[in-house]
Amino acid sequence: MTRLGALLRDQRGFTLTELLVVTAALGTILAGVVVIQQRGQEAYLFGSHRVEVQQNNRSALELMVRELRSAKSVTAIPSATNLTFVDENDQTIQYEAASGTLNRTVAGTTTPLIGGVQSLAMTYYSAWNGAANIGTTTTTPSSVKLIRIQLVTRTEEQVGSASPGNQRSTMESLVRLRNIP
Repeated sequence: MTRLGALLRDQRGFTLTELLVVTAALGTILAGVVVIQQRGQEAYLFGSHRVEVQQNNRSALELMVRELRSAKSVTAIPSATNLTFVDENDQTIQYEAASGTLNRTVAGTTTPLIGGVQSLAMTYYSAWNGAANIGTTTTTPSSVKLIRIQLVTRTEEQVGSASPGNQRSTMESLVRLRNIP
């Protein structure tokens, strides 16, 4: 028992060198944990913004394509970012990109479809050679048979240009107007 008592009385503390080494090791481990957490957050931002951009682009493009396929007539093509047509229910519909928003106007009521629109380009064709993948462009609404739509979107919230949240998506579709002879 005397030996155990001597051991308990003879305990010494840590030296300053030992304390500094442990503190440096813990600091390095914590710095690594912080870096891993930051990378995880950047990956999450990248992925969530990427999904947002692609989903916005896809949903707007699908709606435009569906409505244009059933169009009865194209009534106005004032620019490559503006198109007015009459749908199968005899409603006049207009799509227009302005100030970063894609708007859909039906019977005088404008509804913003998506924000973050970087560009909308519509090319109008009176004839199309599918084998050569070329067509004859037109600016006359009554002669439009096909429309190529290219929509470029970005994140709706303002993010820095070097941020992982700064995402862009480009989608394109060629629409054959089925109800136009």
